[in-house]
Amino acid sequence: MRLLVSTLIIATIGLTTTLWAAPATAAPGWISDTLFVPVRSGAGNQYRIVHRGLKTGTQLEIIAMEEGAEWAQVRIGDIEGYINAQYVVRTPPAMIRLEQLEKQHEQARKQLDEARQQVSALTSERNQLAADNKRLGGELNVQSEQVSKLEDIAADPIRLDRANRELNEELSRLRTELNTVTAENSMLRGDKTSSMWLVGASILIGGWLIGWLMRSRSSRARSSWA
Repeated sequence: MRLLVSTLIIATIGLTTTLWAAPATAAPGWISDTLFVPVRSGAGNQYRIVHRGLKTGTQLEIIAMEEGAEWAQVRIGDIEGYINAQYVVRTPPAMIRLEQLEKQHEQARKQLDEARQQVSALTSERNQLAADNKRLGGELNVQSEQVSKLEDIAADPIRLDRANRELNEELSRLRTELNTVTAENSMLRGDKTSSMWLVGASILIGGWLIGWLMRSRSSRARSSWA
């Protein structure tokens, strides 16, 4: 309450004195309580307010804050000023840490859900691929059987053609042998006929000679009897 009254009094008086500290290395800081902390132009309540108030949890840059000092020099965006050091801490307050943890938890939960969805999608894809692989394997077996049948069908004309050629060759050989045998038989028949003529002629000649000899002996015998 006293802080608010002091703020109103100082705002009414409209002090114009401005003190700026030497620039220093900035570090992150937060408002530690649930309230609005004014930012002043100098290290004291008598200095004018350059920012009406920073809400609890607002992150800012600490330009200078010595151990035990009452005021801390800070920067919020383009505004630099002083805040009562009791409201500034160098680590996030519990409420901010809780919010951060809740955000991290929510983010982790979303990532977990996304990971689960990806795993589910990958599992479904794997199952689909396995089913497709099985189906394609069955189709491949069917195609292989059909190819084997086609090969057998295609091989039959080849085998038949080869068999026909072999049969034709065998037929030609048999015809040649038949012609040879026929010619030999003809020759044998001719030789047999000649032999029969010769035998017949020999018999006739032999018979004639025998008859002539017998007639000659008969004639001589009659002559001797006479």
